[in-house]
Amino acid sequence: LGDRRTRDVLLGDSTTMRELRGKIAKVARSQAPIYIAGESGTGKELVAKMIHKKGPRADNAFLPINCGAIPSELMESEFFGHKKGSFTGATSDKQGLFQAADVCTLFLDEFADLPLNMQVKLLRVIQAKAVKQIGASQEQTIYFRLLSATHTVFATLFYPGKFRPARTIVVSVNCF
Repeated sequence: LGDRRTRDVLLGDSTTMRELRGKIAKVARSQAPIYIAGESGTGKELVAKMIHKKGPRADNAFLPINCGAIPSELMESEFFGHKKGSFTGATSDKQGLFQAADVCTLFLDEFADLPLNMQVKLLRVIQAKAVKQIGASQEQTIYFRLLSATHTVFATLFYPGKFRPARTIVVSVNCF
């Protein structure tokens, strides 16, 4: 029968799947931050890749980042980068994830795992489209597309101390 690869497509022709494909096509045209909701294993990263591929940045990189895998003491350096000598162990300049995502799509998976203080700092970058490396004196303008996801039920994130709300478009991938 040949090798059928399905990792980059949404399978099925149900009404729900057609609606999801329609949502993906619609939000791909927007440059607003997109939040992808769904339980573990429902294909949130696949949906993010499809949004990227159908959008104006399709020719640029798609950078998936698992926020839960970044140690809390390294988060600022990982996201914003740093200048040589800005802290003990900073032996050279380091580009952050936001600088790496310039003109690309940045996908933050499990973003709800980020501490609230880091969410506030990320919100500043998202709103200003500029990032300041640790130890730098000036901000650097960046132009990126932000997609984010978590398995956490979206409504429960708004309990005090859990999540900093921002203007986002929500795409649900729970198709059951």
